[in-house]
Amino acid sequence: MPITLRLQRAVSSRAWLTSLIVLPLFFCAPFPATASAPENAAYLSELIAEASRLQLAQTPQWRYLLHYKKSLLGGLESESDDPAFFTAGTGKHDPQAELEATLRSFFSAQNWGQKDEPAQCAFIARYEWLNAQLHFDPQRLAPLPCPAFDKWYAGINPGGLTLVFPSAYINNPSSMFGHTLLRVDAPEQNENTRLLSYAINYGAETGRDNGIAFAIKGIFGGYYGGLGIGPYYKKVREYSDFESRDIWEYQLAFSQDEIRRLLAHVWELRGVRFKYYFFDENCSYMILVLLDVARPDLALSDQLRGWVIPSDTLRLVSGKPGLVKEVVYRPAVGTRLAWLAASLPDDAQNKALALANGEQSIVDFLEEPREPQQQADILLLAHDYVRYEFLAQRRDKAVAAPLSLKLLKARSRIAEARPPTPVPRPVATPEQGHATGMIQAGLLRENNDDYLQLRLRPAYHDLLDNDDGYVPGAQIDFLNIAARYNTAREKLELDAFTLVDIVSLTPRSRFFHPISWRVQASWQRRLLPNTNSPSSLAFTLDGGGGLALRPSDNLLLFALLDAALLVNDSFKYDFSAGLGAETGLLLQITPRWKLRLHAQHISFRSSNPYSYNNFSVSQRLVISPQHALNLEWSLQRAFGRRLENWMLAWRWYL
Repeated sequence: MPITLRLQRAVSSRAWLTSLIVLPLFFCAPFPATASAPENAAYLSELIAEASRLQLAQTPQWRYLLHYKKSLLGGLESESDDPAFFTAGTGKHDPQAELEATLRSFFSAQNWGQKDEPAQCAFIARYEWLNAQLHFDPQRLAPLPCPAFDKWYAGINPGGLTLVFPSAYINNPSSMFGHTLLRVDAPEQNENTRLLSYAINYGAETGRDNGIAFAIKGIFGGYYGGLGIGPYYKKVREYSDFESRDIWEYQLAFSQDEIRRLLAHVWELRGVRFKYYFFDENCSYMILVLLDVARPDLALSDQLRGWVIPSDTLRLVSGKPGLVKEVVYRPAVGTRLAWLAASLPDDAQNKALALANGEQSIVDFLEEPREPQQQADILLLAHDYVRYEFLAQRRDKAVAAPLSLKLLKARSRIAEARPPTPVPRPVATPEQGHATGMIQAGLLRENNDDYLQLRLRPAYHDLLDNDDGYVPGAQIDFLNIAARYNTAREKLELDAFTLVDIVSLTPRSRFFHPISWRVQASWQRRLLPNTNSPSSLAFTLDGGGGLALRPSDNLLLFALLDAALLVNDSFKYDFSAGLGAETGLLLQITPRWKLRLHAQHISFRSSNPYSYNNFSVSQRLVISPQHALNLEWSLQRAFGRRLENWMLAWRWYL
């Protein structure tokens, strides 16, 4: 019977209203052609019952796919903060409800949410895993084509995975601990084609924030983070060329099925946002979760201690037997430049600078009597320096490009010259360095009082720590807290608390002219006015900038101009500010023994005017990669008084 006639006959009855509601639903319902609505409901019930019997919602694989973690109240909560990531209204907190709703969504051929594809494609990693567990009947749950995913996946052409670690970049707060990302390698890829791979990167959407706002938002989750995939060569240019950071590549042993599962999950995460925290839910944490999605029995993201640092990520991955196949070192532009310069005598380095700065013509240089190999190396060094300066945005392309080309052409005409020796790989890889956490226990003597001291540091590295796997001359001391116990008075008290202490001592040379600097915010024991106590806690904010030199491989000298602010109620206006200077040296006596000498003078002219002098000698002997012996002496002078400290301690890195 025609539908219009049936509607006309129903006008005078209650069936009229029912028809208006039911018929549109009938025409719009997205049921597969192979099954009716009752059959869909029946099969969905069967699938849910089987999933419950197998307890799929409680498996690690489902937990990793939905990014569930235990909440403070003991239940599970997804770390995703995007409602579009869930198919159930309670999916963020209820794994079982999310699994059931996900199965229900697979019966629809309509586009899911804002996606231009059905749920089977929008959540393809979930679909393929649930299909492998429940063995969907294609006659009752028809598989739908996913042309967009298939094209994307074929374009990536995955054959392997590599964990990439650009080393620490202390001049960028978001990269001062280093960074981690994943590279997807094509089959039969080699070093000549590796830059054409794709890189999976997780980062914060920080906008134009910097300074204090950047730090506060990053620590307390004020940013959202997102996962992206793009050409690997762009990341190499960013890290190795523009920021001059060495890159370490850890080639991983994953099967094709595992790689597909990981990439299918990356597809699911398109446009999905997570709260980004600098110290836990960061780039390294997300990479570990992706690896867990690929192979759940790794459980890498479950082994973290509350904060995630890229070098700790490397230790976790490298600690899994058979997971890392090979480690490749990719030196940065600045590293290669420094290595080539060090291979030449001083007069040859000066000649390369003259060529690079246009102080001598290439024609005149080639007429000078010089051994061909050194002549070729000088031209190459001049070229590399021009390129380094251009990448650092200190030379205009219109000037740098033609000069670079002329230098390369002149170098190519010296046929008998050999290529320069490649930069040797450092003896210690990043994951072989000391652990970033630290506990220290020791004996402390302050003037005539004796103490037992316990110090804790969650991260990361200080100037006296072993530099294997770290950037020499760099220090990041974060949330370092020390307590002391007076054995005579039987009194426990806070000795010091460092919020952050960052030092960057980068030596200057003919080719590099960096500014060394430091900044510190902490509570320290100081000599203060109008107190009978030998020392009292005062909040200190100080820092400075200056120069560092390396006259020999084992010696680093530095001098900085400083500014300081002390806050304590013993001062007339509760604070005191001043200017001054500091100088010191770092001496690597042996590969396991390091010495630091330091002197500082600050002239405080606000509140209570006074002069402050501090002298210290510190040394550390590395017993093993995770153990060291510390010996320190320091002397403060102010207000006609002195405060002398001796400390002997043992430290464990963990």
